Amino acid sequence: MEFAYRPELWQPLFDMVALAAVTLTGLLSVALSINLRTVVDSPAHLGRAREAFIALTVLLTVAIFVLIPEQGRVPLGIELIVLSLLVWVLSLRLQARTVRQLPQRRRRAWIGRLIGFDSATLGITLAGIGLVTGRLGGFLWLLPTILICLVWSTYNAWSLTIDAVDRHRDKSP
Repeated sequence: MEFAYRPELWQPLFDMVALAAVTLTGLLSVALSINLRTVVDSPAHLGRAREAFIALTVLLTVAIFVLIPEQGRVPLGIELIVLSLLVWVLSLRLQARTVRQLPQRRRRAWIGRLIGFDSATLGITLAGIGLVTGRLGGFLWLLPTILICLVWSTYNAWSLTIDAVDRHRDKSP
């Protein structure tokens, strides 16, 4: 499984990941600007927007790290570990704020859904450790991270757009 530890073999995949992340970020920005008032008025919508932007920014950052020419696996692994720690701190802080702002009856369900989202960050941590040690599967841990972040961001963007339109329609005379 030597391929799991060779950054140059993964660069074509991360070219695509970077393009997808940038494209989805642009679409999300447009959707949010159209429905901005509705999104910022709801802690759940604002939390979803933050999650989507964080996930896409994380994917873009990972792709940039992987695409650095001739970077060895150990420096890349260290970058991924540091990135994952920063993402953990930022995400948990923002998630706690969102949970505190939600009505009591919605908090448990919201926390449950975050387990899936936070597992993407765990994948980055494990990939970094794997690249540094040459064990654990290296880049293979980033595959679930990519899928989770792309699906999560797309779902959140769709939910924000549809929920915002539905809320606006419900308020119309």
